[in-house]
Amino acid sequence: MSRPAPSAPTVQVRLSKADTHVSGPPAQRASSSSTATRSTIPTPATRTGAQAGPLARQARDPLLDLLRAVGTVAVVIAHWLMPQVAWDGSEMSVVNVLGSGPGWVVTWLIQVIPLMFFVAGAATFGQVRRRPAPWSQFMGVRLRRLVPPVAVFAGTWLVLRAALPALGVPEGAVEVAATIAPQLLWYLGIYVVLLAASHGLLAWYAKTGVVGVAAIGAAALGVDALRFGADVPHVGLANLFLVWAFAYTLGFAYADGRLSWSSRACAALAAAGLVGLVVAVTVGPYPLSMVGMPGDTFSNMGPPTLCLVALTLVQVFGAVALRGPLVALAQTPWVAHAVAWLSARSMTVYLWHLTAMFVVIGLMTVGAHVDLPEGWTSSWWLTRPAWFAACLVVLLVLVRVFERVEQLGQRRPRPVVALAAA
Repeated sequence: MSRPAPSAPTVQVRLSKADTHVSGPPAQRASSSSTATRSTIPTPATRTGAQAGPLARQARDPLLDLLRAVGTVAVVIAHWLMPQVAWDGSEMSVVNVLGSGPGWVVTWLIQVIPLMFFVAGAATFGQVRRRPAPWSQFMGVRLRRLVPPVAVFAGTWLVLRAALPALGVPEGAVEVAATIAPQLLWYLGIYVVLLAASHGLLAWYAKTGVVGVAAIGAAALGVDALRFGADVPHVGLANLFLVWAFAYTLGFAYADGRLSWSSRACAALAAAGLVGLVVAVTVGPYPLSMVGMPGDTFSNMGPPTLCLVALTLVQVFGAVALRGPLVALAQTPWVAHAVAWLSARSMTVYLWHLTAMFVVIGLMTVGAHVDLPEGWTSSWWLTRPAWFAACLVVLLVLVRVFERVEQLGQRRPRPVVALAAA
């Protein structure tokens, strides 16, 4: 049963030497400002005792850390499953394995972007509630955390694009890799937009609560109704913000304790999302795949459609319904160790996992003249363990090289926070 909506008083805090870290999806762990300041922003009322939401009770939520780690691994697995590559000596042919056979089923499992933005929203809510800051300060500390790894990644690929052909690597192979590698950055672009809108979204949430979150989701459904029902195609671009903002603000509600409904109620909402998704792809105009695939009339991701809204319900409320068992799993020693290791390097893993795959592809196809097998065949299945192992070894080397860039901002003293005098 949901709790009554809290009031939205103004909370004043004084920050000094602030640098707290709350993990998020790749590039979503950020610190507060290092400059002493006094800021005023609307936040939900502070709760105590049993009424406090998960992030009010503790600086880190094991469920969020686990979901972030699972999401990062799912993104890596998804991309490593995709390539079917052939090299004829001058041109490289790349086919997406998930675009054929049962690949669409896999996309329902590994399309975790809604879950990642949910975790990002919960992390942002917890940080801002504990240590409010002006918009410029809020954005500044997050961009300082985000920009160095991205700049190193982009700079490295610019150098590789120019240097590899000069070193004898075929131009066609380099062109394919250099075209695909930067496509990862779209996610970070949307994340920066959501960060920039966070103060406005927090103010909206403080006024409207869960009803306001539902309104964002309803607006995304309305956009699709105009796009497909009234044939207004360009209106769909609004969902580049609305769909992801729905997942992001659901994170606010979770961190605020507003999703502390019974497991049965959360499971029912997840089931409703799944039913909606099935209806959308069977009765509606939507393709089966939850990622863009060649041959589809349009992509459920570009811009995102109501299928991603339904998938958000499945993932978020499914996770919340299983919160107890998932938290117990996250707190087992080996899982906690793995999650901690990945959380400290999630941005590095995200940025460089495709590069690791390209190295393996290059060594196999261009170097050894062995094409990657056709998807879903017996040879494809038999080679998957060796394929994943090879990609993982190269990725671990790249992480070892580049993790220092991500971790530069993680070794600062924790902030001293005190309530400002009334």
